[in-house]
Amino acid sequence: MRLSGTAFPPKSSVRHPAWLDVSQVNSLDLVIDGQIITDDLRNIEVSVPVGQLPIRFHFPNGWMFVTERSPAIMTWLSTHKKSGFVDKLESNFFAWFFSALLCVAVVVGSYLYVLPWLSHKIAEAVPDYAAIALGEKVLQGFDEQWQPSALSASEQEQIRQRVVQHLEQLEELPYSVEVYFRSSNMGANAFALPGGKIVILDDLVKLAESEQQLDSIILHELGHVHHQHMLKKLVHSSVLSVGVSLMTGESSGIIDNLAGVGVFFLANGHSREVESEADEYAKRSMLTIYGTSEPMAEMFELFSQQEGMPVPEWLNSHPDFEQRIQAVRE
Repeated sequence: MRLSGTAFPPKSSVRHPAWLDVSQVNSLDLVIDGQIITDDLRNIEVSVPVGQLPIRFHFPNGWMFVTERSPAIMTWLSTHKKSGFVDKLESNFFAWFFSALLCVAVVVGSYLYVLPWLSHKIAEAVPDYAAIALGEKVLQGFDEQWQPSALSASEQEQIRQRVVQHLEQLEELPYSVEVYFRSSNMGANAFALPGGKIVILDDLVKLAESEQQLDSIILHELGHVHHQHMLKKLVHSSVLSVGVSLMTGESSGIIDNLAGVGVFFLANGHSREVESEADEYAKRSMLTIYGTSEPMAEMFELFSQQEGMPVPEWLNSHPDFEQRIQAVRE
């Protein structure tokens, strides 16, 4: 049996029409322009079939013969046990289907388990100065979109002093806490940034009907600082962004993007577990400071009254307000 193809001289890309005689049992004859190169089959390196790639025969003297895949060459390869593992998988539907399922399982498992574990370990290893610098970078991004607070300087200072007094009664946090006030159309809200920064929006202060109610939300954000939730989520998003960049080859501006406001809001979509941990921290702190967590439940009720169209529980990343209120009052 003869296989037609192309031959390449040693260390050269010059193409020569050629054919290969594979009819012999233990040897192969490469015919190039009337010249015959014969060698023992055991000395010739044959490439493993992969996909639709051509088959390559490497002769000891440096010549290489290349032929396209065909039924004839595949039959010869099978006879001489040259079929590769990948090639066998491709020809086996069940093996291919199992491999596809395995790949999906690896990707999903890595995202659900390996990535969170890796993010947690990296976050623990991040130096304090790096976390603080990251928080400052995010705050700078906020200030490009938000406005200065309309609260009076005395009102802001009064809230800050209460936070300082509360911290003296609570366990030490990973970072020194700094409280910032901003005005935004986002409504009543507050954010915990990496490095111990807390941002309080004016509408949250206006919504609270008492100091205790406002403090319960600030303590909730301190819970995020205590558990380093924001840093862990940012690391999670960053690792994911780097992984996608490596796979796609798109890495332009990746450093700025990792610390940008867009990544912050992506990471701020805390899971129910994370929000419940912050709630539990705030509840314990309220009991320590005020002897009751009822103002926290009242604040959640005020939040629920501000809600527009109800969001189904299974679509909401935050625990349902009714559940949160019940947990606070238990």
